[in-house]
Amino acid sequence: MDKTTRPGWGWEVLKGIVAIGLAVLIFRNPADALVTTATYIGALAIIAGIVLIITSLARKTGFWHFTFGQGIIYALVGLLIVTYPKVTIGLLIFLIGLLITVLGIMLLSTYIRLKQVIPARPINIVTAIISILVGALLLFNPFEGAVMATMIIAVYAMLYGITRLYVAWMFITKKNRADDVTGDEE
Repeated sequence: MDKTTRPGWGWEVLKGIVAIGLAVLIFRNPADALVTTATYIGALAIIAGIVLIITSLARKTGFWHFTFGQGIIYALVGLLIVTYPKVTIGLLIFLIGLLITVLGIMLLSTYIRLKQVIPARPINIVTAIISILVGALLLFNPFEGAVMATMIIAVYAMLYGITRLYVAWMFITKKNRADDVTGDEE
């Protein structure tokens, strides 16, 4: 086996365990995981804002006013997120729901207007209807929509973790098979 792939299995196991651990934490309480994530992002924005403010004041060259203003905005947005995480999550999901609803309406109107001109596939109308329904769900219940999005992330993390563990297992079994053929005993 190539020496560059030998240490790969350990990293794959680590990535798999971390991803599965994250998925389990989210599955246990998705609403708290969402609020914790928002609070973490808010804290990072505050830190980034403070760093930008300090950097701009220390240098005072070029466009330092822009960097200073950017730092203030980051810090204020971070403070808003940390102070009201559920509200900011709800607002963001509401805006995403609005966007999805508008896109669904546009898809539906395009389908209706162009079905005589261009042969439209039934999947187009299904996509339009699903977009409108998902958008409406997010518009009228944004926090629950965000929790559902968090659950989707948890499912993805679980699948990612399982695949990383499988890749690690493949590395290990391939190494063992290669060692059996060559007679290596490392």
